[in-house]
Amino acid sequence: MNLQQQVISTGFKIICTDCGSLAIKVADPAHASGDTIIECRHCNAVRGTVADLHNLARRGRDLFEF
Repeated sequence: MNLQQQVISTGFKIICTDCGSLAIKVADPAHASGDTIIECRHCNAVRGTVADLHNLARRGRDLFEF
């Protein structure tokens, strides 16, 4: 049995490191470019960019279990 856990780092913070919130906000998501900043909806801390979020989404469903 392999007990090593694969660590994958992306630029996007799933959970806000300032307040612990999961909620995010983007000014105009339909027209957002890859370098558009994504902020925490609760405290406005920067969580990453749209490109970071797209990279995280492309990595697959098996990486995170909630």
